[in-house]
Amino acid sequence: MSEPDRPLFLVVTIKPRKDRLEEAEAQLQSMRRNTLNEPGCVFMHLTQPQDDPDNWVMLEMFRSRAAWDEHMQQPYNVEGNKILESLLREPSELRLLDEK
Repeated sequence: MSEPDRPLFLVVTIKPRKDRLEEAEAQLQSMRRNTLNEPGCVFMHLTQPQDDPDNWVMLEMFRSRAAWDEHMQQPYNVEGNKILESLLREPSELRLLDEK
């Protein structure tokens, strides 16, 4: 379990619908722009694996678990995730990681 004051890293595997790629990317980039303005966000990058181009990966770092918890409650994030539901093939896979 992550300690409250330790950085929190996230790897989110996103599976956009092939017929809604542009919409999905626009929604994710909008959410990303808002998140980068949060004081608890260190970085957030939307990437595309070279060996798996049908899926995307969001790489994130927050200053703490509390900062990420606050991020998850932001209106643009709550609403954005609702919008994403219809743009994805299946729910995103979220992995939380602690620094060693």
